[in-house]
Amino acid sequence: MTKQLLIYDKVVPVNRQTHRDLSVRRTTSFAFAQGLNSVPIVDVEFAKVALEAPIVFAKTETGPVSLALIGVEEGRCALVNDEGAWTGRYVPAFLRRYPFVFSAQQGNDKLTLCVDESFEGLNTENRGERLFDADGKETTYLSTVLRFIEEYQATFNRTQAFCDRLAELDLLEEARIDYRLGDGKTGGITGFWRVSNEKLRALPDDKIAQLFRSGDLDLIQLHMLSMHNAERLIGQALGGKPAPTASPAEAEEAEPAEI
Repeated sequence: MTKQLLIYDKVVPVNRQTHRDLSVRRTTSFAFAQGLNSVPIVDVEFAKVALEAPIVFAKTETGPVSLALIGVEEGRCALVNDEGAWTGRYVPAFLRRYPFVFSAQQGNDKLTLCVDESFEGLNTENRGERLFDADGKETTYLSTVLRFIEEYQATFNRTQAFCDRLAELDLLEEARIDYRLGDGKTGGITGFWRVSNEKLRALPDDKIAQLFRSGDLDLIQLHMLSMHNAERLIGQALGGKPAPTASPAEAEEAEPAEI
């Protein structure tokens, strides 16, 4: 089955009748993320992500989105080892919300809480946290999940607006990261966009002031700073001692209620 939303295999709405006896046993495995080389992030995560991974942008049908670059090769995450353990310091909220996700109903903007029924921790043997109690009422655990997903969705929408403003100001440029390993192997990471320092400096003063007062400039600076993590990422993904250069393409586990 084709994966939905990058890491989800079988997304279905959480249903009081169907899932009345369902429990969720949380695991420490991030094997579900082993096939990712990037993951969406929201604005409140920029400061933490910038400490260990490049923050980049990708253009989609609905506009640009912000991503944490967590791999060098297609279909391989550098921060998940062969045992499925997360080796980074910070786990993006996109991954922490798994196996839950909001899904929009076709034809309207209403969001429905869904769960990936392929998640190995789902069971009907009361192992872990129940979604509903014996009377069919949502448990404290499910209420916490809902609050977390709602907070994530709000920050996602706000971050999307930030990315849209970058596009409106024409600040994004296609880029690549070239590297050479100690054994002579060379390669490059492509398919992403970054803020152009030249375009940023060329903005009129009133636009710069707007970026400063809105907080957008803080996010831009964190994005630019994060690009220095490229060498570390390549080293984790491929081994060796790379010497990457970014150039234009022309030539902590947290509690569920916290984003």
